Amino acid sequence: MKHFIILLALLMVSNSAFAYEYSTTVLNSVNVNQRVNYNPTTSKWKRNVNPENINFIKQITIGSGSFSEYVSDSHYYDTNTTYEFLDNGKLIGHNMHLLKFFELGFEDNKITHKSLSAEELKILFPDVKIVYISKFKNNKIVLKKPWRKSQTYLLVNDTDRDFYKYSFEDYSGRPELIKGLFTVDKPQTLIYSHFGSRDDLFPILKIKVKNSIFAK
Repeated sequence: MKHFIILLALLMVSNSAFAYEYSTTVLNSVNVNQRVNYNPTTSKWKRNVNPENINFIKQITIGSGSFSEYVSDSHYYDTNTTYEFLDNGKLIGHNMHLLKFFELGFEDNKITHKSLSAEELKILFPDVKIVYISKFKNNKIVLKKPWRKSQTYLLVNDTDRDFYKYSFEDYSGRPELIKGLFTVDKPQTLIYSHFGSRDDLFPILKIKVKNSIFAK
């Protein structure tokens, strides 16, 4: 009985951590103190150590932000990302403060970044509607979801804006692995803000979700 209660508690914690069912690729994360290696000839990333390649160990920066650093031979390399996962030889990084995705490489003794295209994002999140920040007008947007069905959306920043320490206000959904991803099952208005601030220095994003019989 004791073991059953512990298992149930673990399942509840697991379910509360991930409301959206992520693909195995996105869940293939590189965690703190894990090792990866980069092959400069093939431009491929793999797990663990390979003496013939460039080997890294993941660490997290000291202080706020939770940015990742990759350490090789006592040298610290800034990734400018907060979550990374391996995708068939690629190292994909997400910056939760910028709401951006990058394919990471290593060239000229530094981590390189290439923004993911809309097509690449749809492969990683096939059942999610991508909402680009550039589509907001005066920091507002109206989204249409299928009638009486839930829909998951993902905020992706294709501008120069910064959303450091932003989060959804009064959002009834569970915390997500990827910042800016949210699921709604009914019409509602969501506010994405910097600790609830209404200061002009930290403009909010207002997202209104409506039902539509024409939405797919």
